[in-house]
Amino acid sequence: MSDSRRSAQGWTRILLACGFAPLVFVVVILLNGALQPGYDPINRWGSELSNGDGGWIQIANFVVTGLLTMAFAAGIHRALGSGPGSKAIPIFTGILGLCLIVGGVFVTDPNPGFPPGVQPPAEPTLHGWIHNLNLFPAWAALTAAILMAAYRAIVRKEALAWILTTIIAGILTPLTLYIAAQRFSYDTLSGNGHGLWQRISQAIGFGWYALYSARLLRDSEHTPPLRVADQPSQRPAGDTA
Repeated sequence: MSDSRRSAQGWTRILLACGFAPLVFVVVILLNGALQPGYDPINRWGSELSNGDGGWIQIANFVVTGLLTMAFAAGIHRALGSGPGSKAIPIFTGILGLCLIVGGVFVTDPNPGFPPGVQPPAEPTLHGWIHNLNLFPAWAALTAAILMAAYRAIVRKEALAWILTTIIAGILTPLTLYIAAQRFSYDTLSGNGHGLWQRISQAIGFGWYALYSARLLRDSEHTPPLRVADQPSQRPAGDTA
């Protein structure tokens, strides 16, 4: 392997390693939520941690994870090459990364009870609206990336366990977020169990990205030869044997 090819492969692996960032995002939310006084992770959104004295931790979590997710998208683009989903998967992953950055820049409004002693605004602020609406393209992009990866795996006849894992993740990620949304009232700005279901959704979707990153890293350890079906024919013109 030439030095330039080895260097390119090294950069690809660095970018692919960024795929573990979304799972770390969930871990930070769990740890930060456990340490914040007055915060109930079962009944509060993760983004509510962006408010209060320790809000900078969750804001940084959004922005740093978003940047690393966009780097992962570049790694996916380099690793997949061509074939089904080779353009769509990195594009959707990049959109997710951008949405995470938006979630950090446009902080959600506080809800009643957290941070302690802070009253929510009488009317939703512009940055609060942007943050809340941003959730939909973020999870749409996440779901689309997972389902496109499932489609690619099916077409390429990859391992059945990976295909089933990806399909299940692509179904449960939006379904569990939908359950979370149904358990929250936008009239009273409160709910029951929506925080738990949001974390389940994050753990499934972002956990899948960690598995995908590990899978791509494993495959990038060496450049596999072209499949027979992909190789250009070397048969001389006129040779019909």
